[in-house]
Amino acid sequence: MPHHTHPSAGQVSEQLDRLVELGMAVSDRELAAHSLYHIGYHRLSSYWQTFVNLDAPREGAPGEFLFNAGAAFNDVIGLYDFDHCLRLLLTDALSRIEISGRSQWVNQLVNCPDGGSLAHFNPALFDSRQYRQNLDELEQSYRKITATHAPDWTTAPVWEVAEVMSFGQLSKWYNSISIRSIRNAISGHYAVNHKIFSSLLYNMTHLRNTCAHHNLLWNRSFNAGLKIPKSLIKYCNDDAKDRLYNRLVIIAYLMDFIEPSARWKAELASLFEAHPTVSIDRMGFPDNWRAMQFWHV
Repeated sequence: MPHHTHPSAGQVSEQLDRLVELGMAVSDRELAAHSLYHIGYHRLSSYWQTFVNLDAPREGAPGEFLFNAGAAFNDVIGLYDFDHCLRLLLTDALSRIEISGRSQWVNQLVNCPDGGSLAHFNPALFDSRQYRQNLDELEQSYRKITATHAPDWTTAPVWEVAEVMSFGQLSKWYNSISIRSIRNAISGHYAVNHKIFSSLLYNMTHLRNTCAHHNLLWNRSFNAGLKIPKSLIKYCNDDAKDRLYNRLVIIAYLMDFIEPSARWKAELASLFEAHPTVSIDRMGFPDNWRAMQFWHV
């Protein structure tokens, strides 16, 4: 195997020098350089923002900053690792929620009046304003994934096309069902009404995309409004609606329906225990969350 000189060694060294100059402690320069090379300065910068001293801008350098006293590169990596593990935990739960939602969508469409195996080809079951676009997008997904054996799209049964649905497509198809009783039959499996379930699917789609693109999750602010089932309001944090916590409540709630044996709440608690220095109040967790019966496992 030919030897290759590290193409960014000089650049990474300069990046480390800059971090030290700004006040960050780097105890293991080789390990820090390895992290910068494989994770990237820009990505890691999202995580060291929490160590920046916002009250002490760098003198003589408008717009620049200094780190808080005690800021250490190892702590930045610890936060990055926590966020990575949190994304993996959410990805697992969201995949289960997506598959369950697809299954209920199929079951109700197959068994409803005017439904059956080709229910997705019946425009009478769906909102005409969304139907054609939804069908076209689903066909594209189907043909792309099954291209190797040239399937006949016009005879593809609903349970087969559901397997190629993205979370976003599921959300759109559910929202476009024109018969309320069908929407409520699907959402009823999770003990919520159709309006609540529509909001949950929309928000879970956004959250799933955040995880899929490996974006910062820990202290992220979410813009999309989330409708909370009445039974869960007492466990949510009304003062942090845009933070992750309320969404974790929803995921835990749905996981109790879908896969209670997965012990998802216990895994979340174990993640927090493994990273005791991570401030979960930045995620929107209320002070009394551990005392809530909902989180007991």
